[in-house]
Order: sequence, then C-alpha cells, then structure tokens
Amino acid sequence: MKIPKSQKDFDELFKSVKWNRFIPPLVSVLQPVIIGGLWLVACRLDKRADATAKFIAIAESIPTIDLNIPKPVVLASLYHSIDEALDMLKEVIQTIKDFDIPTAPEIIDAAKEEILEPIIEPVQEASHEFQTALSDCIANAHDALGKGWKFNALGAPWIVSCMLQKGYKVQLDFVRKKLGL
Repeated sequence: MKIPKSQKDFDELFKSVKWNRFIPPLVSVLQPVIIGGLWLVACRLDKRADATAKFIAIAESIPTIDLNIPKPVVLASLYHSIDEALDMLKEVIQTIKDFDIPTAPEIIDAAKEEILEPIIEPVQEASHEFQTALSDCIANAHDALGKGWKFNALGAPWIVSCMLQKGYKVQLDFVRKKLGL
C-alpha cells in the first residue's frame, strides 16, 4: 500500500474502504464503554443515580445476589462506589469465615446416631402378660410349622408377627435367642 500524497489519493483510498466491515465490530466493542460512561456521568450528576449505583455496587458484591443489571452498569457502579462495595465485601467474607461448617465424617456420624437411636432399643421383658403372649405365639408357631426345619427357618419371623398382632414389639434377634436358633 502506498501512502497518499494528495487529497485525490486520500479520497480514492477512503472510497475503497468497506465501512460495513469496520463499524459493527467497533460498535459492539465500544457499546459497553459508552453505556458504562453514560451511567458514570449520570451518577456524578444525579443523587438518585448515585444512590442507585451504591446499592448496585453493594448488592452485586454479595455472591448470592444477582440483580440482572447489564455488566457495564455494574462495572461503572463498582467504579463509582468502590469504597462501599469493598466494605460490604469485607463484611461478607468475615461472615462466611465465622460459619462453623461440619465435615463430611461429622455429618455421617450425626446421621448414624439419629437413625440408629430409635432402632436400637433395649429389650425389656415385661410383665406376666408379655411372657404369656410370647409363650402363646411360640405354641402357635409350633402348631402351624411343626418342630422340624420349617420351624427353624420360619419360626422366629412367625413369632415376631404374632407378637405384633398382640400389640408387643419384639426384635427378631431377641426371639432367636429365646428359641436358641
């Protein structure tokens, strides 16, 4: 490319430039700068815009808050109110530091304790009524299943079911110990 030496050469050079290739990318690059600059000027001139900019800067510095405001406006608000935003960010960081977050093993242990406490209950042999109900259920199992392998395989669950029907809660291990299985 040669350097234009006269006005005519300069005009010919500019006529050959395809401006529709340069203007759209240039506008898309400058658009955030223009929007942010206009917002910054508005913040300096109007007290309502100034207060809004401070609110935006403080709110957007909190990680869980998103106001869905265009990025150039947020950036200009942060530039305008950086001191307030940094103070809020320090408070948020300090608050997050103060949380006592349990580790995974601590959570698992606590869950096991919560789940297992109601399940593991001490077996208390109750009154004469409990003993009578238990012996009736054992006799019922012997009558229905016999005394052979059926009783050894199905006797304990049969007795637990019978005790539940009579209103007593008995664990399967307890019945197996009583029967010697």
